Amino acid sequence: MKRMLVVTLLFLLTTLPVFGRGGSHSHSSKTSKTSTAACCSKSASDVHVHGYTKKDGTVVQPYTRTHENSTQRDNFSTKGNVNPYTGKVGTKEPTH
Repeated sequence: MKRMLVVTLLFLLTTLPVFGRGGSHSHSSKTSKTSTAACCSKSASDVHVHGYTKKDGTVVQPYTRTHENSTQRDNFSTKGNVNPYTGKVGTKEPTH
């Protein structure tokens, strides 16, 4: 069972579509170019969040997230993306 999960994860990692990830954008009147960096590889712009305890007592472990920007499509938890730090496949639909 564990082996099947590893094989499936490796398959997904090699076949998922590649999305642009933030970076600089240049715009002209007819076309636009985006960064060619693949989504969801480790990046120097990723943000480390320290662990904390919520008011209700829930403990949140430290984690790493993508740098905040105007889209959710490059977030680790969005469908089509894989968190390079945990290997977890994204499950959330982007709302913007």
